[in-house]
Amino acid sequence: MTSATPLQPHIAYCGLDCSGCDVYRATKFDDDDLRRQHARKVFDQFKVVVEPQQVNCHGCRDNRPKSGYCAWCEVRSCAIGRELENCAYCADFPCDKLNKVHAAMITVGKAVNGIASARLNLDAIRRAQGLD
Repeated sequence: MTSATPLQPHIAYCGLDCSGCDVYRATKFDDDDLRRQHARKVFDQFKVVVEPQQVNCHGCRDNRPKSGYCAWCEVRSCAIGRELENCAYCADFPCDKLNKVHAAMITVGKAVNGIASARLNLDAIRRAQGLD
């Protein structure tokens, strides 16, 4: 399996599909080149130094340590506390915490036609489950 191989979707609590994340992919494929590329991208975009060996994540809903923003995401903490599969199943959907995270996703280009791709995923889950 190479880092170009498609992965099964892994929908985070916020609706983001972890399988498209460089950190998740670098971990799943144990790809040091992808780790270095991601570390470089973080530095270039945010001027934050990340050591390539720190670029590891098994996905949002996995209990192992997270990398970057996902390590302290308040949406993740909230969903875990409410014992939800993801925010699509929350009675308070959508909440201010989720909207804030989705707005940040739009800012960094994780959007389709100005809507966070994570929000589109959650909306699709809600429609499929009859939660709309």
